[in-house]
Amino acid sequence: MSSRRERKKQETRNKIFTSAMKLFQEGGYDATTIDMIAEHADVARGTVFLHFPSKEAILAHWGQDSLEEITERREEWDLPELSAEEKVMRLFKIALTANQESFDLVKIWVKSTLANPTAMIHERQSPVALRNLMSDILETEQEEGRLKQNIDPIIAGDMLENIYLHAMQDWVLSEGNWPVEEILTTKIHYLFNGLNQ
Repeated sequence: MSSRRERKKQETRNKIFTSAMKLFQEGGYDATTIDMIAEHADVARGTVFLHFPSKEAILAHWGQDSLEEITERREEWDLPELSAEEKVMRLFKIALTANQESFDLVKIWVKSTLANPTAMIHERQSPVALRNLMSDILETEQEEGRLKQNIDPIIAGDMLENIYLHAMQDWVLSEGNWPVEEILTTKIHYLFNGLNQ
């Protein structure tokens, strides 16, 4: 009985999420209201808030779905023969390909997180965050003796996440006309190889 209730709850959540993303794409994030999302999903306004306390939470959910897909594809980027730099770039390329396929949604996400930083806070508090994946890579490389032991993998993972998010912002603000993969590769190379001679 409870599994049926859980399935119904998940179906409602998915319906709300799908409706919201469709409305965000069609009319813009700012113009879309909770009432519009509720009407499109054919649920009560309170039901929307039950699943998502804000529009920012809906965007964070979209970002979380993307990260979970990257995690599920771990065998493509977390290979023992790859260096930490190569693992990070493979992971970023998977994320970048997904973002290129959903450019309109990425634009909404980037522009709304710039205007509403709480959307980013929602995502950064999620159990699967990009910086956590980065930190895991770096910690494993330290354990294998391939990275300096005096580096804090959490701080370094946060730096890598910031590089990626900043690249996404520049890419979106240029309407996709910015060589994001090339610049990401260069920035990551600089980070891993240092600037000193």
